[in-house]
Amino acid sequence: MTESNHFTSSKLVRDVVALGRKYSKNGFPNPNRVGCPKRSSLRAMAYRDRRLKLEDLPASHIVSCSPCFQEYAHFRRIAFFVRGLRAAGAALGAVLVIFVMARLLWHHTRREAPIIAEKLGAKRQSPRRTGQQAAPIAPVAVTVDLASFSPSRGDANDGTKEKVHLPQRLLRVSLRLPLGMEPGEYEIRLQDSAGIVYIDKHAQGRIDNGTTSVDVDIDLAAKRGSLTLLIRPPGLDWRRFPIVVE
Repeated sequence: MTESNHFTSSKLVRDVVALGRKYSKNGFPNPNRVGCPKRSSLRAMAYRDRRLKLEDLPASHIVSCSPCFQEYAHFRRIAFFVRGLRAAGAALGAVLVIFVMARLLWHHTRREAPIIAEKLGAKRQSPRRTGQQAAPIAPVAVTVDLASFSPSRGDANDGTKEKVHLPQRLLRVSLRLPLGMEPGEYEIRLQDSAGIVYIDKHAQGRIDNGTTSVDVDIDLAAKRGSLTLLIRPPGLDWRRFPIVVE
């Protein structure tokens, strides 16, 4: 059926219904059902079956046959009822889908909320932790002149008249060695009076303005009191220097 025919048939049906309500319901009895169309045609007309052509609509018979009109009106009420049920079912189905999705989202959010909070807390704390790990305490540069410990005529080799005072910190010590010490690889130790060795390192001695110097990192943050610094030049014996950490 074309669009124009469908519009015409719909208008015709509405006109038939309006006229039938007034005259056809009881005004045209047809007890023997002479010339009546099939019930399927009445049902199709009531349900607005698009497959019906305009010439197939039994409109003229309905307005002149009260039994057919009543049957058509019955089918029409059923059609409206079914249409209402379908609309209500679709609306209820949409509401049910929205409700189920909302419940699922609520459960998911409730389950994920502690995890998200934990992750956010970790992100807030991570810069501080990273900063603490990425920015260790830099050693404090200290120059120690051991020239006064150079043995003079009549002095012992270890010269213990003076002591070297160092702060209780992580130090980068530049040792200016006594006269007579040549460049080369030096072994450096730090021990206490009981002979416990805290540091045992090797460092390269270099000439700086005519004096041999050795650079070494010494961690004295956990040390305090009197210690002994031992330095052994290449191929020679140990030299001992008293240290006071304060």
